[in-house]
This record gives sequence, C-alpha cells and structure tokens, in this order.
Amino acid sequence: MTRGATADQGRLDDILDKLRDIREHLRVDRGVFERDRDLQKIVAYDLMIIGEAASKVSKRTQKANPKVPWTELVEYRNDLIHEYGSLDLKDTWEFVQRDLREVERRLARVRIARDDVE
Repeated sequence: MTRGATADQGRLDDILDKLRDIREHLRVDRGVFERDRDLQKIVAYDLMIIGEAASKVSKRTQKANPKVPWTELVEYRNDLIHEYGSLDLKDTWEFVQRDLREVERRLARVRIARDDVE
C-alpha cells in the first residue's frame, strides 16, 4: 500500500471509530441529549474530527466512492467550527437516528484508490 493509500486508510479508520463513538454516546433519549451539555460537546468534537478526516481523504479515494457523503461530512465540521461550536441539536439527533448507520456502512465498503491509478 502506498503512503497516500495508507494515510487514507488511517483517516477512514478514524472516521469509523468516531461514528461508533457517537452511536455509543447517544444511546440515550433525545431529551437527555438536549439537556446534557457535556454529551453535546463530546458529539460536537467527534463530528469535527470526522469532518476534518473526511477533508483529508484523497480526491482519488473520494471519487472512487461517490456514495459516501464526503462533502456533507466536511460541511458539518465547517459549520461547527465557524459557528463557534454551536451544535444544532435537532439536526445532530436526526443525523444519528436516520443516517449514521448508513454512513458507517458506506465507509466500511470504501475502496482506497491507489496513487498510481486515476
């Protein structure tokens, strides 16, 4: 595996780890999540890590895996950063309940693009 492919694999592993962490942290009902500021901060941090790692995955790997919502993951991170950590509780809860497992499944099937292949 080339250095670029190795870096992509590491980033994908990081994203999957953080998605699993979010799922584990949010085994509570919505009311608990909305009241627990520490839990909100943990989830926000994990989402920022996910978005940052997604932004560093090579364009080749992103293009080889168009079903992964790369742009949305990065944009969510950017929204968190530029809104000074303001977490949209409703959107975050809905993402976890509706979309998280599908994003995990898609990421688990990602093919790492080799540097010598376009």
